Amino acid sequence: MTKKFRYIPLLLSGILFFFAAHMGPVFAKDQKAAEAKIQALNDQIVAANENKDLPAALRAAEEAVQVAKTGYGENSLQAADTMNNLANLYLYIKRAPEAERLYKKAILIDLGKLDKEGVEIAAIYFNLGVAYAMQKKYNPAIDILNKALNIRLKKLGRDDAATKNVEQMIAELTKLAYPNEVKI
Repeated sequence: MTKKFRYIPLLLSGILFFFAAHMGPVFAKDQKAAEAKIQALNDQIVAANENKDLPAALRAAEEAVQVAKTGYGENSLQAADTMNNLANLYLYIKRAPEAERLYKKAILIDLGKLDKEGVEIAAIYFNLGVAYAMQKKYNPAIDILNKALNIRLKKLGRDDAATKNVEQMIAELTKLAYPNEVKI
């Protein structure tokens, strides 16, 4: 019985080598096609935005998310980037709950692949904080903005313009969340 199966590992490794050698370029080609399509869609988003055609911008952004998921995978950085871009458009047209959902998905993907203390994560935390604030969810907004602020302070320092922006937003949201608090 052992003699029958002793060539299976060799056969399997040959099959795996074949697929790696022959399918790798296919995946790479698919990713290059996805990259080109996403770039073209991003150009459409910018043009539609400049022409104040938000429905066209949304359609292109939604399609970019699908292209990224198909071309790179559901949990790829490219999918997270396109979700973040679509969420930004949702915020712009005041569809904060949809933006919140996409930012949360993007954060989960990015936290698994990027430096958890990187400015990319801080940027998405900031975006999520804005989505919370737009929905008057002040305490969650303050919490997530503090995460963004801590990262920015560590990486960029207090003099960074975006860091100052986060600090200012936290101060304003704190006033909204606790209007009756007396400062001493």
